[in-house]
Amino acid sequence: MTDLLELLLLACAAAFYPALLAVVIIFLGQPRPKRLLAYFLVGAMLGSVTIGLVAVFALDAANLGSSSRGSLSAGLYFGIGIVALYAANRLLHEPRPKKEKKPKKEGPSMTDRVLSRDRAWLLILLGIVVNMPGLWYLIALKDISLGDYSDAEKVVLVVAFNVVMFSFIELPLIGYFVDPEWTHVKVDAFNAALHRNARRVGGYIALALGLYLVGRGIFLAL
Repeated sequence: MTDLLELLLLACAAAFYPALLAVVIIFLGQPRPKRLLAYFLVGAMLGSVTIGLVAVFALDAANLGSSSRGSLSAGLYFGIGIVALYAANRLLHEPRPKKEKKPKKEGPSMTDRVLSRDRAWLLILLGIVVNMPGLWYLIALKDISLGDYSDAEKVVLVVAFNVVMFSFIELPLIGYFVDPEWTHVKVDAFNAALHRNARRVGGYIALALGLYLVGRGIFLAL
């Protein structure tokens, strides 16, 4: 039960991946967000689940002994916990005023090019590229691989983790299919709340996970 709760917390933290949130915000402000979100989600799930399953079963095939697993777990928990606390510190403190940068070369960004062409394969490719495994996903994959789960359960856990991780795409997408007008109103409010609070919420989640991971790493090392 504790391991499943940890996976859920990691998935919630992974949902606040900055690049993912940025793309979602851009897509929700477009004239046809349903199409953009749908194809982007296909690419994101395809790439992320595939990489996750390969990583889980590759680590499982390494057939680490129990003592090696314990040492690996303790070191990873402690190390990633420290990184999480550092990330929390950065997220919870207001960023310093940035120095003026030299103007960038004119030209559309990758996202702008995708939106202007609005092609399914480009949206799917963007979903794959943007959602390379992050810190929270990697430690979750380690937990799933080294946990006492059957192969079928590992597949279900990887897929379930991704479903939670991409909830900021899935929820508005479902809303657009069920009630487009109501969803459009809620999406505007959601975007405003996300702009105001995403950094703070992500910071508190990183802080909680960091403290938990460091504590668990120390416990396993004893």
